[in-house]
Amino acid sequence: MVEFYKTNIDEFDASKNGGAITDDIAEDGVKNNLLADVRSRMAEQGGEKFFKFFIKSTTNIVDVGVAISQLSTSPTEDVYISLQNDDKYESDLDKESMRFYGGFVVDSYDKANKKATATIDVSDFVKADDTVTFYNSDNLKIVSFEVDSVSAKEITFKEVDDTDVASLTGASTVMIDALDTDATAGLWIKQKIGAFTEAMEQNLDNFTLNVWYDKK
Repeated sequence: MVEFYKTNIDEFDASKNGGAITDDIAEDGVKNNLLADVRSRMAEQGGEKFFKFFIKSTTNIVDVGVAISQLSTSPTEDVYISLQNDDKYESDLDKESMRFYGGFVVDSYDKANKKATATIDVSDFVKADDTVTFYNSDNLKIVSFEVDSVSAKEITFKEVDDTDVASLTGASTVMIDALDTDATAGLWIKQKIGAFTEAMEQNLDNFTLNVWYDKK
């Protein structure tokens, strides 16, 4: 089992935002328990928010994948994750060189040529040799393929099976070789908020993080 642990959250002071793992576990199914709402001012003007969390395993696991299995339900928000397994605060980050992973929707799939075409340009967050995981509408992992090359909206894979990934959600996946019992891995979430986003929409805007693994 994998649990999500919080760090310090201070949207107004980057030198206090993030840092080391705390004892505070994120509660499943509780809105805003891990991430705070987008403030009304930021929703009007647009901007970026960074939040850090840790995953912690209660048993020995291997081949751990972390990905965005459901994209943000807000049409003006993008969400990315980055593996940063340290105790740094937001002010310590080199944001220009951070490697981010994100999700996309498959527009079409050419199995014969091992090629998926996304609805958006994915070249900023899908790279050669990445693992791309595909999920269905229930956020269940269907299959994962290794990337051979990327060009704008087109992703070519090294090998594929008979799975038809058309119309599924795909995500470049943070891969962690192993986590022993009580071991942790730190990750940052970056939210890119477009101008005139609805800050307090009902139902609340949301996205889904998915963690998959094998037991050791």
